[in-house]
Amino acid sequence: MRITSDLSALDKKLPYPIVAIGVFDGLHLGHQSILEILRRRAKQFAGTTILLSFTPHPQKIIAPQSAPLLLQTSEQKQELLRQLGVDVLVELPFNRRLSLLSPAEFVEQNLVRHGIREIHVGSNFRFGHRRSGDFDLLYELGARHSYQVFECPILEVRGLRVSSTRVRNFLRAGQVSLAGRLLGRPYEVRGTVVRGACRGRELGFPTANLKALNELIPAFGVYVTRARINGESFESVTNIGYRPTLESNAPLTVETHLLGVEADLYGKAMSLEFCCRIRGERRFSGVGELKTRIGKDIEWAKRYFGRVG
Repeated sequence: MRITSDLSALDKKLPYPIVAIGVFDGLHLGHQSILEILRRRAKQFAGTTILLSFTPHPQKIIAPQSAPLLLQTSEQKQELLRQLGVDVLVELPFNRRLSLLSPAEFVEQNLVRHGIREIHVGSNFRFGHRRSGDFDLLYELGARHSYQVFECPILEVRGLRVSSTRVRNFLRAGQVSLAGRLLGRPYEVRGTVVRGACRGRELGFPTANLKALNELIPAFGVYVTRARINGESFESVTNIGYRPTLESNAPLTVETHLLGVEADLYGKAMSLEFCCRIRGERRFSGVGELKTRIGKDIEWAKRYFGRVG
């Protein structure tokens, strides 16, 4: 997959360019269905699949106070797009100048001059200054500039409309299994293991303290997770929160206990896949009650992995 900030930077004209436009944060099942349509069309016409996205998220420029927390890092997004067979990723820098372009100016400057043959967007697609352009206008401009426009159907999973906003809401509520259902994979948080207060080791349950790169962390609580380190997968339990039983005014921590494994992980890259939530975070009467509850959480996780393999 080639990555560029401008289609004109590519060294040669692309064969039958087919484009999907959008932020595509999370690359959930709805996004994946659009990219599957692009792949089929590209195969039919020996064409090139292109995802035209924006960086940073447009809301971070237009209304930063209401901008959503992103579901993926740039690295995660690029890796998954490669797996999904995208030929070219255009990460268009979103700035004030771009935000002021009219819909027609946006099309003329970023699409028409590059010979785009097809554009595929969702029914709620908006573009141009103040989001004034919609599917109908894009279709009208297509007739003027000789490209075809296709509206991608809305995807529902078990009666739920798939959207990045819905995924975020599930994660904020701790409903990681539902978020994973819409993503088509477990929600993943990446980062580096850093030194913590070592309270887990003192309790008899050593943990790896993750300094997360992702903007959106699931709700406070205890989760069944899979930790991935150096290409290896480990069954694990992760606590997100402030450790109210042990400390006051403590920083937010993402602490993971690997089941049946002890290793020096400081400084290593680690990713966590969130399988399901065991319980919310709570304050216990003391260390003894906390240790008992942690033991039960670990047994809960072992039963889960025993069922799913």
